[in-house]
Amino acid sequence: MNHDEHAPALDDWLTPPHHRQGLHRVEQFVRCAPITRGDAAVRELPIGTEQLDWDAVAVDAAEGREISGDEFLRRSHTDGILVLRGDEIVFERYFDDFTPNTTHIVMSISKSFCGMLAGVLASMGALDVAAQVRYYIPELDGSSFGTATVRQLLDMTAAPNYDMSYLDPAAEVHAGDRAAGWRARRPGDVAGTRAFLAQLRGAGKHGSAFQYCSGTTDVLSWVIERAGGSGYREMMGEHIWSKIGAEADAFLTVDDHGTPYACAGMGMRLRDLARFGRLVLDGGQRDGVPVIPADWIAETRRGGHFATTAESDAENTGTYKNQWWIPGDSHESFYGVGIFGQYLWLDPSADVVIAKFSADDSPVAETPESVHALAAIARAATRTAQEI
Repeated sequence: MNHDEHAPALDDWLTPPHHRQGLHRVEQFVRCAPITRGDAAVRELPIGTEQLDWDAVAVDAAEGREISGDEFLRRSHTDGILVLRGDEIVFERYFDDFTPNTTHIVMSISKSFCGMLAGVLASMGALDVAAQVRYYIPELDGSSFGTATVRQLLDMTAAPNYDMSYLDPAAEVHAGDRAAGWRARRPGDVAGTRAFLAQLRGAGKHGSAFQYCSGTTDVLSWVIERAGGSGYREMMGEHIWSKIGAEADAFLTVDDHGTPYACAGMGMRLRDLARFGRLVLDGGQRDGVPVIPADWIAETRRGGHFATTAESDAENTGTYKNQWWIPGDSHESFYGVGIFGQYLWLDPSADVVIAKFSADDSPVAETPESVHALAAIARAATRTAQEI
């Protein structure tokens, strides 16, 4: 319970400017449960002797001019940013009351964690990505998701009747938040994420186009539970979080029934997000031990079949695969992203991981300015490495 008279209320913690407190005080507003780090040794991230020359970072801004790295961090209301080159921290900065020990919700980067856990179960033979949702979840037969395949969930090519318009209070994305306990419920709302998903009716043609939808990830996490025979949060801890050498437990928001909000509810420390990124960039191996299947990560990096933006906007067109975004740049980058500016950017060519927590004013998850900025930071880190 939140006793700070100046802190936001339940309906405000995701609303600017209150979200500048809410995003790293989530447990004061929403039920949270831990994802255990286990008892493994912490993976050390030494400070690099050659630091990123931050003054050399220049970003193509939205208005068509160049801005400095500092201006980008200010404009995106950055809480913390960390750049890894190899295993070394070459840039790390925190703002206001945020510290290395502060947890921050990662919003839709949670989806990227879900995609990697699906790959673990698929490699074990527990999850059939060609199966339809109703095979694993008979309760969803006849719903918007019943005849979609697991593969279509993974690649966001399922076509549910689900509006993701953050600026429309009547959209399903807000009803999903209320069902999950993220916002105060209204008369007629159902209580619980899975009750909300089961009531959805109507769908387009699954597999025919890209349709980004948070509910799709929540269905995927439900499938993962049925396939794995255990709780989603427990499996995330067992198969991934306990393997990355995290400093601390992560958390996952849960509804009244303890159901995880897998689409957006994970939170963690910034360095631990970077450790997860390092594991993925290393082909899923930690100290030579496979954690996430290398072929699953390779498949993710190759991208999906459908453009995520209009083909006419060639500069910003990318694809989506296994709950990750693939911009199709020359560095073969791929990334997870969440609203208000959460990013986990992986650049294989530069061997760079960028983890960023923000409280941007825009609920739009991905902006061209941020994508350009993270690519520029990765290139700057590469130049620093080449100068050594």
